Amino acid sequence: MSLATLLSRIDHSLRPLLGSLHSRIFTHVYSATRPWFSSIAAKDIIHPIIIPDTLKVRIRNLTFRSPIGNAAGMYKHAEGYERAYAQGAGFYLAGTTTSLPRKGNVKNGIALPFIPYPNSHSASNWLGLPNKGHIETANLIATFSHYPEFPIGASVSMDPGMNRSQGLKGLIEGIKAYQDAGCDFIELNESCPNVPGHATEHDMIDDSLIARLDAIADTIDLETYPIIVKFSNDTDPSLIKPLMSILIERNYAGINLGNTSTAYQKHESHIHADDKKHYEYFTKEYGGGLSGAILRESSLQICSIALEYLRECSIKDCIVIATGGIETSDDIRDAMNAGAHLTQWYTGYFERFGIDGNKVYSNMYQQLHS
Repeated sequence: MSLATLLSRIDHSLRPLLGSLHSRIFTHVYSATRPWFSSIAAKDIIHPIIIPDTLKVRIRNLTFRSPIGNAAGMYKHAEGYERAYAQGAGFYLAGTTTSLPRKGNVKNGIALPFIPYPNSHSASNWLGLPNKGHIETANLIATFSHYPEFPIGASVSMDPGMNRSQGLKGLIEGIKAYQDAGCDFIELNESCPNVPGHATEHDMIDDSLIARLDAIADTIDLETYPIIVKFSNDTDPSLIKPLMSILIERNYAGINLGNTSTAYQKHESHIHADDKKHYEYFTKEYGGGLSGAILRESSLQICSIALEYLRECSIKDCIVIATGGIETSDDIRDAMNAGAHLTQWYTGYFERFGIDGNKVYSNMYQQLHS
């Protein structure tokens, strides 16, 4: 058993007990230990698993060896690539980068605030896009081995607070750097709630979003290079079909729906009673994005609307990725039965890793294949 597996199993057992701590202390413990655990886990030596061919997904010019991979938040600094491949992920996605490096959020002496809700299989974070910048991260990815049917993606964002012209320039330079580094696809992050002025309005399609999409489409050959656009779990359902139309008109490869939520009141009813004090503390003190099982229903709802649009228009070369609340094989089945092409997980992955360790994917595939 690896050190990361051992630590995760201990944490999985003790986390509900640790939940009796004061919310500030509970937040401090998990905020401080997450980066340390990630650095240990990224060094795991794992024998690569065999994935059933029946799980392959073909999208445009790419083949994904399975329909599930990590969400951008899992590998913030493009670490863990070999580990993700060996464990059996269907693809790899490096964490969101900006043109300028960012240290992320700090408040109350706590860097990169995070808190789990153990009994609700969910979490909150207020990280603020910590990253080393497009260019440095692309240079790291350029050193990666390339494995068959294991696409490498990079999540990118325009710099928060930067003027439009400079921000677009940096964003496009970043996309080109990732192309040159050998990334197979890009995910444009339009959904981060943890930086001021970044999150796209959830109840309207704003001009700045259209400007970004047009600038990229005018510069990058989207016919041959897939770019997927990620939106929040809070996106108004009435906007999904108009957004799909905008993306399809510009040849974007697809849409990712369900990433985090700031609708605290809406999701509070799904929070277990033993987690309520931590939920109320963190959402009031930090805000941040919600993730995990509490988003499952709303994520599937908006994904279903996007998929309905594709069916109505008989469109086959645009994909939908379901993110938010993916934790079990049933969650993947529900998404795929609704028509989703791929799924991403983050909070659910760590929930399962605490039980299955490095068999987190192989056990999942056994259930999907049965």
